[in-house]
Order: sequence, then structure tokens, then C-alpha cells
Amino acid sequence: MSLATSPGRKIPIVSLASTKGGVGKTTLAYVLVTEVARRLALNLAAGPAGMAWRGRVTCIDADPNRTLAQILRLTKDPLITCVESDSDRLLGDLRHAQAESDLVVIDLEGTANQAMLYAAGKSDLVLVPAQPSRFDVVEAVKTIGVVRKAADLVGRDIAHRVVLSRTPVLRQRVADHSRAQFVRAGLPLLPVELVQRAAFQSMTYTGKPPWLQDGGEAAAANVVSLVDEVLAIIGLHLPLMTPADQANPPAAPARDQRPHLQGVQTVA
Repeated sequence: MSLATSPGRKIPIVSLASTKGGVGKTTLAYVLVTEVARRLALNLAAGPAGMAWRGRVTCIDADPNRTLAQILRLTKDPLITCVESDSDRLLGDLRHAQAESDLVVIDLEGTANQAMLYAAGKSDLVLVPAQPSRFDVVEAVKTIGVVRKAADLVGRDIAHRVVLSRTPVLRQRVADHSRAQFVRAGLPLLPVELVQRAAFQSMTYTGKPPWLQDGGEAAAANVVSLVDEVLAIIGLHLPLMTPADQANPPAAPARDQRPHLQGVQTVA
């Protein structure tokens, strides 16, 4: 029985956390939710078998800057809901999101605070974006320290991975040195990195994920590989994207068939 059709299935929660700002949390959150929404659209378009899915990805933007919410307003994907939250409302927002979604993604503020502890304690996976620099190694150690504290509080292991972001397209000595530092610090690395590409920068202005951009093919392929790894960790069995899928993105469900999903909903 698949995760989608299991009556008692647990809706996975993925948090994006770092004690340092500017490491690529929002970028990673954005490409994760838009890629999962694209795969949900494939399932929903497949017919009755796809109807077991709720057909929604919920983002909880717990960063006071609200960068993720702003980008998602531009994207207008009918399968994505964005909820603006904070430490006081986070747990309640999470309960509501899990009741309505196939995946919940939390974008946290770039600091160690109560919201990070709450989110980590509820998460199935915590992703820690980090750029290839010594400073980001130090901050990743601090962030995973918070995750381990949350694991101790809830009495279970919490999966976590460092995701190298904004890495150069061509491997460079400094990036290789940083990878080695993460390994020496005992921090598990996601095997796929988010490479520095123009498509990731332009999407913050246009609201278009890489697979909708002219010339965004390499960035889109990078996202597909990264999301495959994330979904495997959390056990969310959405279809792998084939080259044909990437070349012919699925149409979103008709608005009149899903009246509760009229574009990206942002709830303050």
C-alpha cells in the first residue's frame, strides 16, 4: 500500500533551518515545494488513482522577512498554500496544515529560537542549507545542535542533512575543502547540492521555478535530483520525473474542479 492510499498515513514535515541568514533556505524551500506540487499535478492528472492525494503542499513561512510568501504569491500555483506564522502560532498552524496537505515545508528564521526548536521537534527531516565556507560549517554545527536537542526533548531521532547551496558549477578546491570539513564535523550531507545558477536567482523576481524558465533546464535537473533524495528520506512516494515529464510539465487541475485552491493562498 502506498503512502498516498494508506488511511492512517502521517503527513511528512520538512523544516529548513540555519542559525545563519543568507545561506539559501528560502531558495531550497521554494524549489522543494514547487517540484513536489508539479509531481502532485502528475498524480492528480492520472485519474481516479491520483485522487487519494489531497493535492496540496503547505508552506509555513516562519521567517519575519516573509521572503518565501512573497515569491509564492508570484508563482500562483494552485496546489501550494503558504501560511505566515511565528513561534506562538507555529504548532497550531502545523496541525491544520497536516490535516489538509500531502507535505508541509517550514521555512525558519536564520537564528536559533523557539520556533526552530518547535519545528525540529515536529519534523521528519530537517534540511540545513550551507554555503561552502568555514563560517557556514560552524553555523551548521550549531543548527544541528538545536535539532539534536529537539530530538532529546521528543524522545526520537530526527533525520537531518546539510545541503550545500550556491556551489560552483565547476568543482573548486575551496568547495571540496568545505565538504571535507562537514564530514569531519560529523554532519551528514545530502548527496545532491544546489548549484549556483542564474535560474535560481531569477525565480525570486519572476516567481517561475527553473522548469518554467527558458534556459533553466540544468537548474531544473538539479532540483529533480535533489527532491528525489529528499522524498526518499521522508518516504513520500511521488513519481520520479522522467525527461518526458520535464519537457512537458503537467497542467494544474482545473480551478472549477478544486474551488478551495484558487492560486497560492497566503494566510497571515
